[in-house]
Amino acid sequence: MGFFNLSKKGVALALSAQLVLSTQAVTLAQAEMLSTEAAINSYATLDSRAALFDALERDDVQAEMVAMGVDPDEAAARLSALTDAEVASILTQIEEDNAGADIIGTLFTVFVILLVTDILCLTNVFPFTRCAR
Repeated sequence: MGFFNLSKKGVALALSAQLVLSTQAVTLAQAEMLSTEAAINSYATLDSRAALFDALERDDVQAEMVAMGVDPDEAAARLSALTDAEVASILTQIEEDNAGADIIGTLFTVFVILLVTDILCLTNVFPFTRCAR
């Protein structure tokens, strides 16, 4: 009977140690409230990164990369390695650098300049204006 009591004590001690260690690992986790802004920013970052991957997957973009000697798989790997701030910076630069994006504003500016010069009698472009003299 002494051997059984000894083995029961050993098993009980081993199970107790395992229970203590497993509960200690669980208590290391900390829960925090997640603000709405933080949740939206995390999804916006994922969406931004997905937009860049979608642009990278286009056939014309890949053809241009191959023509420039860039491996599309290497470009995708480097895009995956970018930080969130770098992704946001790239997207901002893409949005600002669109060629011909503000054609309406440019046409309106030219119209206003020509209208003012007609009113000041410097040009005679529009027949519906009169000189200010």
